[in-house]
Amino acid sequence: MTTTRLQYLLDRYYQQQATPAEEMELMDYVAQQPETASLDSLLQQHWESLSVSDVQYTAATGAPMLKAILGAPQRKAFRLAPVARWAAAATVAGIVAAGFWWHAARNTPPYVQQAAVIKPGSSRAVLTLGNGQTIALDSTGHQQIGASVSQQGGQLLYAGNAGTPQQNTLTTPRGGQFRVTLPDGTEAWLNANSSLTYPTAFSGNQRLVAVQGEVYFAVAKDAARPFQVRVNNGLAIDVLGTEFNVNAYTDEPSINTTLVQGKVNVHLGAASAVVLQPGQQARVADGHLDVLPGVDVEQITAWKNGVFNFEGVDVPGVMRQLSRWYDIEVVYAGAIPQRRFGGEVQRGLQLQQVLVVLEKVGINYKIEGRKLIVLPD
Repeated sequence: MTTTRLQYLLDRYYQQQATPAEEMELMDYVAQQPETASLDSLLQQHWESLSVSDVQYTAATGAPMLKAILGAPQRKAFRLAPVARWAAAATVAGIVAAGFWWHAARNTPPYVQQAAVIKPGSSRAVLTLGNGQTIALDSTGHQQIGASVSQQGGQLLYAGNAGTPQQNTLTTPRGGQFRVTLPDGTEAWLNANSSLTYPTAFSGNQRLVAVQGEVYFAVAKDAARPFQVRVNNGLAIDVLGTEFNVNAYTDEPSINTTLVQGKVNVHLGAASAVVLQPGQQARVADGHLDVLPGVDVEQITAWKNGVFNFEGVDVPGVMRQLSRWYDIEVVYAGAIPQRRFGGEVQRGLQLQQVLVVLEKVGINYKIEGRKLIVLPD
């Protein structure tokens, strides 16, 4: 594509005059570019020559999107998805947002509209001790909690099996996440709106914890004491040393246990049990336990690495993730749009930045306070 042609397409796109064919030509081109330096320079020059009476972005909202979506690592993560052309749309949406940012950073006019910013979740949780005392935790905290427990930023550390065992519960709110190292060395990552109950010291011949919501485990090996996870007071997962993800949100259609490495035994009651191999998922729905082979483990565990992976996810599935991470209410004003997405978005973006991407693939919405209203097609 020549520079003149690219300038023409950008101009048409900015002015919302591009035909579907022109828009797809631009999306396809941008999504296939391995580097962004030349595009960045062209975009800056071109944007500054346009009318900007409808600027909606400021430096504060545009800069993170520029870094996250136009940056080289993020660019490589995007790809064209046949289900919704999500990748190209997301990249072009990032370009538009970056253009807004470039102008606003240089000359923010008095008529720029300042929308209420809904920030992403962060490392925060509440630790409930055995005596009922509660301690608020966040990413900035550094404190000693008793003789064997300490907080180091967004992580809680238990220093071995010390003292008389008591039950502690770590709970993340909507819009929160946290990490804990248990007394046996097992590491657990809690997603938003989740909880993990565990003893301050593992005694006897078993290590037992309880989960609600979503937790990723990297279990320390101990052949003499199997590790067991009880999920929503029903499902049980037995392991020795392995890594796996448990998604047991009550608003999801099923409870899913996905094995990353090692081996786990998942059982529902006394009569139904399965042994998982890496890359398999045990799914419980309507009282039935089934195994799905060959699931996308990277997609399922993307949240732990700070990413939304929406590959093949429908609108309700996307909205459930957004509602928990941004602590918002999602309602549907009419029929739910029927489409599936593809690609990844950083969880560090503000909600409005993610919605720019969704809008570019045909999701119409409006925001009222902390309520996101999804409009019909």
